[in-house]
This record gives sequence, C-alpha cells and structure tokens, in this order.
Amino acid sequence: MSGFMTNESRETATDKRTKQLLHYLDLAMDPKVGLESAVDNFAAELLRGLDYDNEDRIIFIRHAIPFLICGENSNAQTDVCVMDDNEILLLLQEDKRLTSMKDPEPQVIAEAIAAFAMNNMTRERQLNLQPRDIITFPALTMVGTTPAFYKVTVTAALSKAVQTGTYPEVETCVFRYIPTLPRRSSEGMRPLPNRLEILRCLEAFKKFLGN
Repeated sequence: MSGFMTNESRETATDKRTKQLLHYLDLAMDPKVGLESAVDNFAAELLRGLDYDNEDRIIFIRHAIPFLICGENSNAQTDVCVMDDNEILLLLQEDKRLTSMKDPEPQVIAEAIAAFAMNNMTRERQLNLQPRDIITFPALTMVGTTPAFYKVTVTAALSKAVQTGTYPEVETCVFRYIPTLPRRSSEGMRPLPNRLEILRCLEAFKKFLGN
C-alpha cells in the first residue's frame, strides 16, 4: 500500500498494484454507465490491500443473506462483506441515493441483523455450537470513496423482534464515526491528505473483525 499512500494519480505510480488500485479509485470517483459497481470494486480492492482478508477470510461482493422479516422471507443484499468459512465478519454498503433513493445506513443495519441470524444458523446446523446471544458487527458505508464507520450490536431479542414484526423491548444503539478529513469529504480519497487519514482509520478499524 506504500505506493497508494504516496502517489496521487496513476501518472506517477511505478508499480502494477498501485496503478491498478488508483484505476479503481478513478472509476469510483466518477462511475460511468455500465460501471455502477465501481465503488464496490474499489472498496473490495482497498480492503484486500489493507489485509482485511487473510488465510481464513475473504472479501466477497454482492452476498445475499436470507432475511426473515415480519414473518416473510426476504434477502438482505450486501455490497461488500468480509467473511470466513462460517461467518460474516464485516459489512459494507455503498450510498446509492443518486440512483435508488436508498439511504445506506438503515441498509447496513438490516444486513447486520440478517447476518446475525445466518451466523447463528451456521453455528447450530453445521458446527454444532450454541448460538450467540449478541454479536457486534463492524460495518462501513461509502459515499463515493469516503467511508463512515459503524459498530452494530445485534442481540437475539432484536433478531426475534424483526423476524416476528414486534417492537423490541430494549433500545439498540449503533455507534458511528465519520472521519474529519483535511480536505472536503466530497473529494473522497483523491487528495493524498484525505487518503492518508482514511487509511489510518481503516487500519485501526480492522481490530474489530471477529470480535
């Protein structure tokens, strides 16, 4: 990632990996018709570059998670997620309000609730383990190439309330952190000062994987 941290554009990059990541950044900053998934691809490549994947974890694009809501079967569609053989560990949702009018924040929270149920189903049916009563998911939303960071804690009671369509008895708190960037947030990761601050935050956020 050193080249990505020191080269603002592809013109000055000297190695293949940096040129490719900057190419993904270019497309994500100005997606064209037919390349609507540019932000998702950039985010996935960025997480790989920061070693969010390892020998056991992978970065997956467009994972549909079965979701029971108010007694009806549905799916929660992630844009990007980090997963291992058994569990979803992190969720990422792009802001698509320019095309679909959907706010990414409630979407990523819904995905966390769906992932809670799916992770526990895997534990019970495949691993013969007890389901967890509480799971905290690290999550990201992306407005262009500018992320916001979340910790979404899902409980068994919340999951059941969503499945049955009842009002949860206990309030759910979602923690959000929006980085303060040296340049305008609308410039995303294009300027190097913004890029370095976002990379610093992403590196620190990695510690919440699997907790």
